[in-house]
Amino acid sequence: MSDSKKSGSTKTFSRRHALKLGLAAGAVVSAPAIIGSARAKSKNLVIVNSGGKMGEAKRKALYEPFTKKTGIEITTVAGPELAKLKLQVENKAVEWDVVDMGHATLPTAIRLGLLEPIDEKIVDWEGIVKQARSPFAIGGTIYAGGIGYHRTRKKPVTTWPEFFDVKNFPGRRGLRTRVNDTLEIAAMGSGVAPSEVFPIDVERAFKALDKIKPHVSHWISSTAQTVSLIQQNETDYTFTYTTRVKGMQDAGVPLDFSFKQNICGISWTGVPRGSKNRDAAMRFLDFALTPDRQAELSNYSVDAPSHKDAMAMVDPAVRKWLPDPSNKNNCFTDAEWWSTNLEPLTIRYKEWLLT
Repeated sequence: MSDSKKSGSTKTFSRRHALKLGLAAGAVVSAPAIIGSARAKSKNLVIVNSGGKMGEAKRKALYEPFTKKTGIEITTVAGPELAKLKLQVENKAVEWDVVDMGHATLPTAIRLGLLEPIDEKIVDWEGIVKQARSPFAIGGTIYAGGIGYHRTRKKPVTTWPEFFDVKNFPGRRGLRTRVNDTLEIAAMGSGVAPSEVFPIDVERAFKALDKIKPHVSHWISSTAQTVSLIQQNETDYTFTYTTRVKGMQDAGVPLDFSFKQNICGISWTGVPRGSKNRDAAMRFLDFALTPDRQAELSNYSVDAPSHKDAMAMVDPAVRKWLPDPSNKNNCFTDAEWWSTNLEPLTIRYKEWLLT
C-alpha cells in the first residue's frame, strides 16, 4: 500500500484511488473515466445496515465522508434480512447496493449466490487482516466476546480454562442459551488451543459442559443480562461483550473484561448480486477499508478495525477496549462451519439444557 493511503484524513490519493473515487481531473483521468465519474456522482447508493448505534457510527465515519469525497448520496435502510436479499436477487429486482451481514450470515449468502464478487481492481486488500477478507465481502470491524466479572467480589477469571476450573476459581457461572459461542468456549475451556478449535470436537465440548453445568447459575438468553446479572450479584462470571462491560463502567459499575482470550467475529459488508450501482458500491467498500475511516468507525462503535494500520489511529481511550486480532490466544469463530452445523447442534443443545 502506498504511503498516501496510510497517512489518514490528510492523505493525497494515488492515481489508482483517484480513478476509484472519481476525484482526479485533467490529464490524470482519461475521458472514459471522467464519464464514469460523472455517472457515479449522479447515483444514490442504498445501504442496508443494522441500525442503532452501529448505524449511527457508520453514518458519521463512513457514509457522510464518502458523500463528501465523491458526491454520491447514500440512503440507509435498517434490517439486512437474508430472506429479503434472496427475494430481490432471485426476482432481479435488487433495491439495495450495499448490505451489512453478521458473521454467521455470510456463508449462506455466498452459497446462495446473493453477492457480487469483490472487484479487486477497485477494492484494495493490502493491510487488511486475513480473517476479514472474503471473495464476496469485506470485513470492516471485529467484535469480541469474553469473560466479564465484578472487579471486587471474586478473583478475576481471565481465560476459558480458568472459567472451567471451578476448584481454583470458585463462583457462579453464566453461559448463553445458544450453542454457537458456547461450544467454542467449552472447547477452549477443555484445553483446546484457540487455533485448533475448528472444526469443533463436539463430543469433547459437551463433556466439558457436563462438568461445569452444576456451577452455572444462569443460562442467559438476553445479551443485556450478561452484565446485569453480575451487577445484581446473581452470578460472578459470564460470557459477554466489550461494549456491554464498557457501558457498565461508563455508568460507574465496577465490572471488568478480560482481553487475554476472546472469541472474535467479523462484521461483513457486501454488494448484492445485480446491484444497479455495482462500481460505486465497490468504491464505497474500498473507502470503508482505508485506515483513517476504520479508525474513526472504531472510535464510534468500539469494535476493532480490520486494517493493521488503523489501530494506532484509534483514540487511546477507545483502543483499550478493542481486541487484538493478532493475539494467538483469541479464537475467530468459523462461520462456514457453523452454517452447516448450527441447526442440528442447536437442537442437541436445547435438549441438553433440559436434562
